[in-house]
Amino acid sequence: MDYITFFLKCFITLFVIVDPPGNLPFFIALTERFEEKIRQNISKRTTTVAFLILIFTTISGEKLLDFFHVSINSLRVAGGILLFIISVDILLGRTGREKYRKRAEESADIDSVAIFPLALPLYTGPGAITAGIVLFSQAWDPIAKIIVLISATLVYATVRLSHLYTGAIIRILGKSGADIIAKVLAIFLAAIGIEFVFEGFRNEFG
Repeated sequence: MDYITFFLKCFITLFVIVDPPGNLPFFIALTERFEEKIRQNISKRTTTVAFLILIFTTISGEKLLDFFHVSINSLRVAGGILLFIISVDILLGRTGREKYRKRAEESADIDSVAIFPLALPLYTGPGAITAGIVLFSQAWDPIAKIIVLISATLVYATVRLSHLYTGAIIRILGKSGADIIAKVLAIFLAAIGIEFVFEGFRNEFG
């Protein structure tokens, strides 16, 4: 696999899981009661926390697996199943994310909204963490590992940009448009999850 192909794989995988356009309506719903300046402060904190969590777990993931005596192939299978479940949740109406949104509406604390549920689990949930660890383990040299980190950086830059232009994006797409995009991406996410499962079994039993 060449570097460009690997970059596209990393970026698309993380983009689909983090899902900036699909999560945008949730961001707006959770922050609509705040003034624009406060909303952007929440956005900065959310993006920073989510990005740092993913980078930390991506880099240290294999050591954590060694500590818990879990193989990377087991993580691939478990992560693939998890990604498939997330894709089904998106396709069926994101019932899990709606639960987190309702919890946050009960809190007026800006920090709590920024960190939970926005940073965790909406923008960096178990699926993103698993994908980051698996992709980093697939990197065959330092350049490929840097590509994984660059891909994550670009994804969260997209998250931040989507927050900066929330008004314009919602006017162009509408809530239904954002939902359609999310559902199309969810199909690719399901395929990626299945590929993770197959790869885990091939490496373990092949």
